[in-house]
Amino acid sequence: MIDKVKQAYQLKKAQADLQRLMSSLSVFDQKGDNSIVITGDKKVTKIVINGVESKEIKDLINEAMKKMDTKLQKEMKSKEDEIRSLLGM
Repeated sequence: MIDKVKQAYQLKKAQADLQRLMSSLSVFDQKGDNSIVITGDKKVTKIVINGVESKEIKDLINEAMKKMDTKLQKEMKSKEDEIRSLLGM
């Protein structure tokens, strides 16, 4: 039982470490007067269109990504439940 608790703790710690790593990475891309900066955890931190930074578009993209992540999590959860019932778990 203690081994399972240790494994769960190690898994949670590894997930937190991975999340920190992902948020610390970023990529910058530019084409003409347009540029974007995105972090490894799929958050737009800066978007410039025709040389003008747009907080509104940045927020719109981030909100849409958050909604998609929520939708994907729900789908994955339902598939996980299906698999568990097939395996008799």
